[in-house]
Amino acid sequence: MTFRSFVRPLFVALTLAFATTAAVPAFADNAGDKAAEHGKGKEKGKDKGEKGKDKGERGKARGHKGKAKGKDRIMESFPLPADKFTKVVETRLTHAKERISTRLSKSSLSEAEQAKILKDFDTGAEAIRTAAKAAGKDGTVTKDEAKSVRELVKNLRKTVSAKLPKKADKADKADKAVPKDV
Repeated sequence: MTFRSFVRPLFVALTLAFATTAAVPAFADNAGDKAAEHGKGKEKGKDKGEKGKDKGERGKARGHKGKAKGKDRIMESFPLPADKFTKVVETRLTHAKERISTRLSKSSLSEAEQAKILKDFDTGAEAIRTAAKAAGKDGTVTKDEAKSVRELVKNLRKTVSAKLPKKADKADKADKAVPKDV
């Protein structure tokens, strides 16, 4: 028996085996449901519950928040109820104040300078809270109203970050760790 006479039937058998494994699910029971589930077949999932929805709706139906990640996620779900919007604004302001406080505690600024920075932040935060309440006075907050609040947040971030001490570079820290006279 030569090599060709052995390889050709083996190749044909393997080809048929792979072809039938791909075709068997199509002949199985409920094949139309499985094909629609995978986006194949005649119906392509239409009128099959949430399978016919576009990707964004499917994700939201499953509990996913959408494409946006982190803090930008809220910008995709407008109009929002006013109480939910003010709650989001308040949690972000609280988180920002905590981060500023920890950064100030690690800095070498005097107590008076730290108090002034925190006072400036509190003043800006109060303006943001007032704008958020004004945006939600009718019960809902639209995307345009939220953008005006967001502009205030950006301005506060710029002013406070300009007053905070800059973080030292890792290269500077490494140079300070090694004595120069060695």
